Amino acid sequence: MPLPFLSSPYLPHAIYSLAITSISIHLVSQKRVITEDRARVAARISILESVSKQLQEDKNISLDELDRLHRLARPPAAKVDGQGEGIKWKEVFLGPKRTAEPEMSELDRRDWEKMKKELEVQK
Repeated sequence: MPLPFLSSPYLPHAIYSLAITSISIHLVSQKRVITEDRARVAARISILESVSKQLQEDKNISLDELDRLHRLARPPAAKVDGQGEGIKWKEVFLGPKRTAEPEMSELDRRDWEKMKKELEVQK
């Protein structure tokens, strides 16, 4: 028994419109993510430049203030376990998963420890 909706002349148009809608939703989502990433990078640069300027002018910065600024300038977590290799349909409709708290990379952690030691020596 054939299904009447499968033989409809409008079926290809419905499939095409669904595909176009899905792609446009995905592109809007990606544009938003890129805008957020650019804003985050600009904020990090601004924070790090202000810390750099204060340290070059030999202003005393408390470790609490430096910790706070470092947390603000912390980069987002890196993708692990192949996340971000491909985009699934679930992500197209629901958006990407967000991590709760980003982790510090090994190089950032070493730089942070080095900066703390230098500040302790100056005091």
